[in-house]
Amino acid sequence: MLHRLKFCRCKAIILMAYIIYFLSFITHVVWAGDKTIVITKEADNMPNIQVVSVDGNDNTMKIYKMLVQDLRTTGHFNVYYDDTLRTNILKNNLAMQDYKSKNVNFIAQVAHKKQDNVLVGILTLYDFSNDKEISVEYSQDDVDKYPFIAHSMALFLNDYIKGDNIDWINRYVVFSNYTDSGKSDIMIADYTFTYQQVVISNGLNIFPKWADSEQKTFYYTLVTDEATIYKYNIYNGKNERIISSQGIAVVSDVSKDGNKVLMSLAPNGLSDVFLYDVKTKRLTQLTNYSGIDVNGHFVNNERSFVFVSDRLGYPNIFIQDLMPNSNVTQVVFQGKNNSTLSTFGHYIVYSSRESDESTGLNAFNLYLVSSESDYARRLSKTGANRIPQFSKDGDTIMYLRQEKGESAIGIIRLSINKSFLFPLKKLKIQSFDW
Repeated sequence: MLHRLKFCRCKAIILMAYIIYFLSFITHVVWAGDKTIVITKEADNMPNIQVVSVDGNDNTMKIYKMLVQDLRTTGHFNVYYDDTLRTNILKNNLAMQDYKSKNVNFIAQVAHKKQDNVLVGILTLYDFSNDKEISVEYSQDDVDKYPFIAHSMALFLNDYIKGDNIDWINRYVVFSNYTDSGKSDIMIADYTFTYQQVVISNGLNIFPKWADSEQKTFYYTLVTDEATIYKYNIYNGKNERIISSQGIAVVSDVSKDGNKVLMSLAPNGLSDVFLYDVKTKRLTQLTNYSGIDVNGHFVNNERSFVFVSDRLGYPNIFIQDLMPNSNVTQVVFQGKNNSTLSTFGHYIVYSSRESDESTGLNAFNLYLVSSESDYARRLSKTGANRIPQFSKDGDTIMYLRQEKGESAIGIIRLSINKSFLFPLKKLKIQSFDW
């Protein structure tokens, strides 16, 4: 019995060493045009909106401040606000005439109420162009979920002006957070990480990936004496075992319909990219290389996939048709450590290690490339910028930024060429999906 325990402990140590190596390997515009080209929308063409709160209540102000942040992040309004103004502006004729004279197009007034322990946010929109007033309500049964009330309000305002799609603003982020040595929780958050909730704990739970577009289920890897991929339902708690590997086992991408999954597995040593059919449970090995192939992502309408490989002696990005052992072509031709990536259509965003222009120290910058051209658009300048993830509409990129010992979630809006940072407190994020 003692010999068996020693053997299992040895396997676990070997597996953890492989996990650490794998982690270091992968972590070390006008929309109709080419997104690798910077095209910025003119601010003069955007409507002016004044956001106000009816009172200074804590819940009202939280929703109000989050709504201001949301509207600024979308980039579809010129946003004006005054934290000290806490009254029903819509009942003040003089104030309304003053706003109209200052070319304000809309008033967005925020209030709240509580009904049977349910938090209800009330948005009243006044449109100066037709003297029209509209009220909508959004509720959450958990007060801590107030950010989603504000996100819903922002969606309504954006739809009212027929702005470009911003559905990403109301989606969950699923992420793995290190809590102790050899331990990490799977959590969900809103895009600002203001709302956070633990979903899975007790163990080393890493690499979460949404399994469906509705965000009902996600894949993740639990590391014990072997790596096992599970599929978890956040609404009913069902936890389904998918596959295990003595080496690494990670879901890196899921097809739009949720029926195909790209995995990194190492059943016989170093890792390769595999295709898993969800309906038939059939597993197909796509790469067969005597090194490391990982982090496969669908590209070109899911006819091909890009992945990270060390076949040049350092991590770089390659492309291959979605067939076993088909021709492999290099995609990225700059940088000596291009390790984390995300895809949308034929676009690829990736993190590249290089020297910081001001300090000469190592930095990780984000680049946007197309599988149809060689040009790379640089998206960041300083710090360590990693784990980029496209939004579902492809116009927004979320990433993890680390600089001077501080961490933040970054948001890059490609079509308006602007970025935003949301500081992270007491979180050590291993990976995330949006």
